[in-house]
Amino acid sequence: MATAVPPSLDASPELMTARNAHINVLIASAQINDELDRLCRVEDLTHAQYMTLFVLCLSEGADRGVATGVIADGLLNRAADTTRLVDRLVKAGLAERAQDPSDRRLVLVKVTSEGRRRFEHLTELIHDYHLRQWANLSTDEVEQLDALLKKAIWGDELAT
Repeated sequence: MATAVPPSLDASPELMTARNAHINVLIASAQINDELDRLCRVEDLTHAQYMTLFVLCLSEGADRGVATGVIADGLLNRAADTTRLVDRLVKAGLAERAQDPSDRRLVLVKVTSEGRRRFEHLTELIHDYHLRQWANLSTDEVEQLDALLKKAIWGDELAT
C-alpha cells in the first residue's frame, strides 16, 4: 500500500529546483568557509581577524587609523564582535589603538607592520584560492554565476 506524501513534502518542480539551489549554496558556503579558515590558520588568524585586517589595510585613511564603527561596517559577518576582534589583534601586535588627533574622544585602530605583512601574505594565498575554487567553470560561467548571485541577493537593479 502506497503512503501519501504529506502536502508540505510534495514539492512542485519549481520548489524542488529552488530547494536544490538553496542546498548547493549552503554546501558551497560551507566549503568556502572551511577553506578560508584553513588558509587563515597559516598566519595564525581566524577568518574574522583576517577580514578586520582587510578593513584596516584597505579603508580610506587607513594610514591614520580607522574608527571601530567603520571596521564593523566593513565586516561580512554582522554578528562579529568588533571590539573583541580588535582586542585580539592588538594583543597579537597586529593592530594598535590611538586617539584621533582631531577628536580625542574617538579611538582609531591602525594596522602594524606585522599585521600588514600577515594580511599581504594571506591575501596572496586567498587570491590563489579564488582562482582554484572556480576552476571547473569558464571565465564566462564565473561571470554569469556572479551576476546570478548578485541578482538573487540584491534584485535586478544591483545585479550588474
